[in-house]
Amino acid sequence: MSKLKKLCVLFVCLALVAGSVFAGGGQDSRATRVNASQSISDQSPWQHAIVAFAQYVNENSNGKFDVHVFSNAALSQGSSAIQTEQTQTGALQISVESLTVLAAFNEKTGILQLPFLFSDVDHVHRFIQLNDPTWERWMKDFEQANFVILGASPRPMRQLNNNVRIVKTPADMQGMRMRVPINPFFVSLFETMGAVPVPAPAVEIYTGIQLGTFNGEDNSIQLQYDFRTFEVAKNLSVVNYIADLSFIMANKDFYYSLSEEDRALFHRAAQEFVRVDKAENEAYLRVAMEGGRRLGVEFWVMPEENRQLFVQRLAPFYATQQAKYTAAEWNAFHEAVKRSAR
Repeated sequence: MSKLKKLCVLFVCLALVAGSVFAGGGQDSRATRVNASQSISDQSPWQHAIVAFAQYVNENSNGKFDVHVFSNAALSQGSSAIQTEQTQTGALQISVESLTVLAAFNEKTGILQLPFLFSDVDHVHRFIQLNDPTWERWMKDFEQANFVILGASPRPMRQLNNNVRIVKTPADMQGMRMRVPINPFFVSLFETMGAVPVPAPAVEIYTGIQLGTFNGEDNSIQLQYDFRTFEVAKNLSVVNYIADLSFIMANKDFYYSLSEEDRALFHRAAQEFVRVDKAENEAYLRVAMEGGRRLGVEFWVMPEENRQLFVQRLAPFYATQQAKYTAAEWNAFHEAVKRSAR
């Protein structure tokens, strides 16, 4: 066992002693304990959603399961990376993570994050509800990394914000220093748009803009509000240019140890997660935009004709991404995206 895995197991034991959010209703000592974890705050949409998941399982399993919920990756030293590894190894039975993170384990699913592909969050949700065979096959491929995807919910889409000017066309991006995730996909994307990408962790966003290390960032309105970006950058283009997903997933070995009836129960509970997560994100968007306006943020909604200017500029980027797929996969995915549009 690796040193990291030993630390993971030790930390799980300590955290279990520290306690969790119990979402049950009268389980006895014979119930199977299930630990469910998410890596952000106990006030986040993920937390509300995973608690709904736990409550559904506990209330509908006739005392068979006892699901406990942990926020802030409390079983994982506060690290989403460790939380993901624990789910792979089975130290955690259930966890929540984003597609941005999990695409590293299943590269083809990164196609959903192609820029300017979806119009809004509802478009992403309709696409997921299609259960397109090509996409479902890629979801099944997560089992090769020892994950079973129980449900997928659309995350808030990424937007562009900076302290120089409202971005309306690709020309407005020219030479602008933009903080991007530490991910080659985003570096290549922003270079193609004409910006100067500066890879940096999220914790550096506020001070980086404040000190001039970069002019702005791309993130959802909700996260920009949480990160206090609105205090240092007030030119926000509502672009809806990159989609993301929240996955609630199970360790593969745990999942296949369940009866078919219990697997169906966990899938139904995952739909409760999706319902609550989507509703909570919608509610928090209103809070974030109101907070931004109080701080003087200008929200400019990009029309479709401007979005198409970016699509044209990004032709070389799309070609690079397309090379990762067969023609059949690429075409089937894009046809499903079209079918799910209004």
